[in-house]
Amino acid sequence: MKSVRGLLGSRNKRAADVDAGEPPDPSRRLILMLLGGVGAAGALGWRLFDWHVNQAAALAARGSSALLTRSEINPRRGNIVDRSGDVLAISRSAVRVVADPSELHHDADPFEVADRLAELLGVDAAVIAERLGNPTSRYAEIQREVIGEPADAVAAAIEDGQLPGVRLDPDRMRTYPNRELAAHVLGFVGENTSRPGDVVGQAGIEAWYDDILGGQPGIVSSDIDRLGRRIPIGRYAHQPPQHGSHVTLTIDRTIQHIAEQELDAAIDEFSAASGTILITNPKTGEVLGLANRPAYDPGRMHEYRTFGPEFSNRASGLIFEPGSTFKLITMAAGLDTGAVRPETTHDLPGIMTYYGQEFKNWDERTHPEQTMVSVLQHSSNTGAIFVADTIGADRFYSYLDAFGFGSRTGIDLAGEVSGIVRRRGDPMWFLPDLAANSFGQGISVTPVQLATAVGAIANDGVMMRPRVARAVTHPDGRHETIEPQSIRRVLSTETARTLVQMMEAAESAVTGNLARIPGYRTAGKTGTAEIPSGGKLLEDTAIASYVGFGPIEHPHVLVLVIIERPQTAFFGAQVASPTYARVMSRVATYMKIPPRERRDLNAART
Repeated sequence: MKSVRGLLGSRNKRAADVDAGEPPDPSRRLILMLLGGVGAAGALGWRLFDWHVNQAAALAARGSSALLTRSEINPRRGNIVDRSGDVLAISRSAVRVVADPSELHHDADPFEVADRLAELLGVDAAVIAERLGNPTSRYAEIQREVIGEPADAVAAAIEDGQLPGVRLDPDRMRTYPNRELAAHVLGFVGENTSRPGDVVGQAGIEAWYDDILGGQPGIVSSDIDRLGRRIPIGRYAHQPPQHGSHVTLTIDRTIQHIAEQELDAAIDEFSAASGTILITNPKTGEVLGLANRPAYDPGRMHEYRTFGPEFSNRASGLIFEPGSTFKLITMAAGLDTGAVRPETTHDLPGIMTYYGQEFKNWDERTHPEQTMVSVLQHSSNTGAIFVADTIGADRFYSYLDAFGFGSRTGIDLAGEVSGIVRRRGDPMWFLPDLAANSFGQGISVTPVQLATAVGAIANDGVMMRPRVARAVTHPDGRHETIEPQSIRRVLSTETARTLVQMMEAAESAVTGNLARIPGYRTAGKTGTAEIPSGGKLLEDTAIASYVGFGPIEHPHVLVLVIIERPQTAFFGAQVASPTYARVMSRVATYMKIPPRERRDLNAART
């Protein structure tokens, strides 16, 4: 083992040789440099080969997608117009006020910006400040659907540098020029979560025809640089959107206004809770007017905090017990099966027991040798029980099925329900149910179902599918008419016409009939249904209704009036009949349906 001194001596000797000018061997250094160069070239060559051969396709696709941006162009939503072309719903261009809170907190005082925006938009400053409160957020929505002066004022403030971090994004606003008019027909729209800045139908026509009204989005794609700017000489493709089609309704704006005005008057007069008026053409199934109360303004959906009863389309989405209006269906089945004729009589008392359960007429009176016309005239419950019992349960419920009770009508409105009918053989059905159902108790229907069924009586026994849309006009100018569609024949022509004559005779025999319209022949029926609650029937209120049509010679108009929970009167004859008369009279005048005297005079002249 060498000593430290020996090691130092060897090192000093080498140093002395160098100092003496003895050159080092260059071959070793050259070899090392050559080997390093060869290795580096090999590694670089392999990497280039790997990129250009092995991974060429994958890298090309990744590079292409990194530079290519794709975005959707939202289509313009189609208009909804009434049968005369008056606009009921339309889309307008608007802006959306949004902010980048992270930028705003860096460049300004968020509370000052909130105060300024509140002043320009008329929004609570505290609400805006809360939305701008997160300094790490990159996006905050301040207000949607801004148009007119507020939009111009915000734009000017942004340009003047008063609102750092705030910008305006394109937006569309769905507007309803007539506010609450026909709200339950039109429905409303909400934000389309899959396409920001676009809307989607959520009720009524807006929902049912959403695909037609909404159109299809367009696509634009282009090459961009690392800063997100489009490269002028890069790739560019533009597929324009397919704008939505316009939908023309069967609704007439004037008739709709009449229905809503008279419904408001009836609810106010009788201190009622709610109601429905449905006006149809029984020959075509067209809905001319549909009014519900309570109602809402579809253009102010953003202001509603909860979905209350005002959003329910009572005409097709809620059920009620029809009461004595249902006797028309029972009588139709009795006549069509041959179980009874207009002159058939019965001797059932005003109070009777049917398979262990007591039933009685509304006035508890007995009408000896009562004809079927008298059953309708006096709205006799025991008379209806006689007809249903004579028909038999199986045939009775087969007619209810034929008339569409317990099934959806297929009306083109979102949210239709099917009603409730318990038939023979169903759980919890008993023979007394047949008696109760015969005069409209223990069965639940929608107003649309009832109007459609009675419409079949007016239409010589043929039931038409109810509809709210009349035509579709596409952006390319194509016009598609939605033709009337019959569902099925439910009665013979003879039966239907016989029943209409019986209805007119019964109405004419009623003293002080408030449904009578001077100058016109009409046919109809009142209804009063008690309201079940907590296992018993309420005694101080009811559902008052009237359904009728005219002129009898050629029914153009059917009107169904339903007033729920009236407080100052009780029976359909008191509450719904006068409303029906006012509606029918005003609609006949508007539609220029001449009174009978004028028709008779014109016929005599010809």
